[in-house]
Amino acid sequence: MARSKLLLDENMGLKIYEELRGMGIDVQSVLLECRGCEDTRIIEMTKQHDKVIVTMDKDFGYLAISQRPPGIILLRLRDLSIASRVAATLRAIRLGEGLYGHITVVTETVIRRRPLTP
Repeated sequence: MARSKLLLDENMGLKIYEELRGMGIDVQSVLLECRGCEDTRIIEMTKQHDKVIVTMDKDFGYLAISQRPPGIILLRLRDLSIASRVAATLRAIRLGEGLYGHITVVTETVIRRRPLTP
Protein backbone atom coordinates (compact mmCIF):
# COMPACT_ATOMS: atom_id res chain seq x y z
CA MET A 1 0.00 0.00 0.00
CA ALA A 2 1.44 3.35 -1.04
CA ARG A 3 1.73 6.03 1.60
CA SER A 4 -0.67 8.92 1.48
CA LYS A 5 0.61 12.48 1.49
CA LEU A 6 -1.44 14.93 3.55
CA LEU A 7 -2.03 18.67 3.76
CA LEU A 8 -3.66 19.71 7.04
CA ASP A 9 -6.12 22.58 6.88
CA GLU A 10 -5.72 25.40 9.43
CA ASN A 11 -8.57 24.03 11.56
CA MET A 12 -6.54 20.89 12.29
CA GLY A 13 -3.97 22.80 14.35
CA LEU A 14 -0.22 22.43 14.78
CA LYS A 15 -0.37 19.73 17.45
CA ILE A 16 -1.97 17.29 14.98
CA TYR A 17 0.71 18.20 12.42
CA GLU A 18 3.46 17.56 14.99
CA GLU A 19 1.92 14.23 16.09
CA LEU A 20 1.54 12.92 12.52
CA ARG A 21 4.96 14.16 11.44
CA GLY A 22 6.48 12.48 14.50
CA MET A 23 4.97 9.21 13.27
CA GLY A 24 6.79 9.57 9.95
CA ILE A 25 3.73 10.58 7.95
CA ASP A 26 4.28 12.83 4.91
CA VAL A 27 2.34 15.88 6.09
CA GLN A 28 2.28 19.63 5.51
CA SER A 29 0.32 22.27 7.41
CA VAL A 30 -1.55 25.23 5.95
CA LEU A 31 -0.82 27.04 9.23
CA LEU A 32 2.90 26.87 8.50
CA GLU A 33 2.84 27.42 4.76
CA CYS A 34 -0.16 29.51 3.77
CA ARG A 35 -1.88 30.80 6.91
CA GLY A 36 -5.11 32.63 6.07
CA CYS A 37 -5.07 31.78 2.37
CA GLU A 38 -8.26 31.06 0.43
CA ASP A 39 -9.63 27.50 0.17
CA THR A 40 -9.06 27.56 -3.60
CA ARG A 41 -5.34 28.26 -2.98
CA ILE A 42 -5.21 25.33 -0.56
CA ILE A 43 -6.69 23.08 -3.23
CA GLU A 44 -4.04 24.33 -5.68
CA MET A 45 -1.38 23.35 -3.12
CA THR A 46 -2.82 19.84 -2.91
CA LYS A 47 -2.70 19.52 -6.68
CA GLN A 48 0.89 20.79 -6.91
CA HIS A 49 2.14 18.34 -4.28
CA ASP A 50 -0.35 15.46 -4.88
CA LYS A 51 -1.60 15.72 -1.30
CA VAL A 52 -4.92 14.83 0.30
CA ILE A 53 -6.44 17.69 2.30
CA VAL A 54 -7.44 16.87 5.89
CA THR A 55 -10.06 19.27 7.21
CA MET A 56 -13.11 19.77 9.39
CA ASP A 57 -14.47 22.39 6.95
CA LYS A 58 -17.50 21.14 4.97
CA ASP A 59 -16.88 23.84 2.34
CA PHE A 60 -14.13 21.68 0.88
CA GLY A 61 -16.77 19.11 -0.05
CA TYR A 62 -18.55 21.72 -2.15
CA LEU A 63 -15.32 23.01 -3.69
CA ALA A 64 -14.22 19.49 -4.57
CA ILE A 65 -16.90 19.23 -7.22
CA SER A 66 -15.52 22.15 -9.24
CA GLN A 67 -11.85 22.21 -8.17
CA ARG A 68 -11.06 18.46 -8.11
CA PRO A 69 -8.29 18.13 -5.50
CA PRO A 70 -6.43 14.80 -5.31
CA GLY A 71 -8.57 13.81 -2.30
CA ILE A 72 -10.25 15.08 0.85
CA ILE A 73 -10.51 13.67 4.35
CA LEU A 74 -13.38 15.43 6.12
CA LEU A 75 -13.43 14.84 9.87
CA ARG A 76 -16.94 15.01 11.37
CA LEU A 77 -16.16 14.37 15.03
CA ARG A 78 -18.06 15.11 18.22
CA ASP A 79 -14.85 14.86 20.23
CA LEU A 80 -12.47 17.47 18.84
CA SER A 81 -9.56 16.60 21.13
CA ILE A 82 -6.12 16.24 19.61
CA ALA A 83 -6.15 12.50 20.32
CA SER A 84 -9.50 12.08 18.56
CA ARG A 85 -8.42 14.05 15.48
CA VAL A 86 -5.15 12.12 15.23
CA ALA A 87 -6.93 8.76 15.64
CA ALA A 88 -9.53 9.63 12.98
CA THR A 89 -6.83 10.75 10.55
CA LEU A 90 -4.85 7.54 11.14
CA ARG A 91 -7.96 5.44 10.50
CA ALA A 92 -8.44 7.23 7.17
CA ILE A 93 -4.76 6.86 6.20
CA ARG A 94 -5.17 3.09 6.32
CA LEU A 95 -7.14 3.43 3.08
CA GLY A 96 -3.84 4.40 1.40
CA GLU A 97 -4.27 5.08 -2.31
CA GLY A 98 -8.04 4.74 -1.79
CA LEU A 99 -8.01 8.29 -0.41
CA TYR A 100 -7.08 9.67 -3.80
CA GLY A 101 -10.03 10.58 -6.00
CA HIS A 102 -12.47 10.50 -3.07
CA ILE A 103 -14.05 12.57 -0.36
CA THR A 104 -13.57 10.45 2.74
CA VAL A 105 -15.82 11.37 5.66
CA VAL A 106 -14.60 10.10 9.02
CA THR A 107 -16.65 10.01 12.23
CA GLU A 108 -15.83 8.26 15.49
CA THR A 109 -17.47 5.06 14.22
CA VAL A 110 -17.78 5.19 10.42
CA ILE A 111 -15.71 5.95 7.33
CA ARG A 112 -17.65 6.80 4.14
CA ARG A 113 -16.11 7.48 0.75
CA ARG A 114 -17.60 9.16 -2.29
CA PRO A 115 -15.80 9.58 -5.62
CA LEU A 116 -14.82 13.15 -6.47
CA THR A 117 -15.90 12.64 -10.07
CA PRO A 118 -19.54 11.77 -10.72
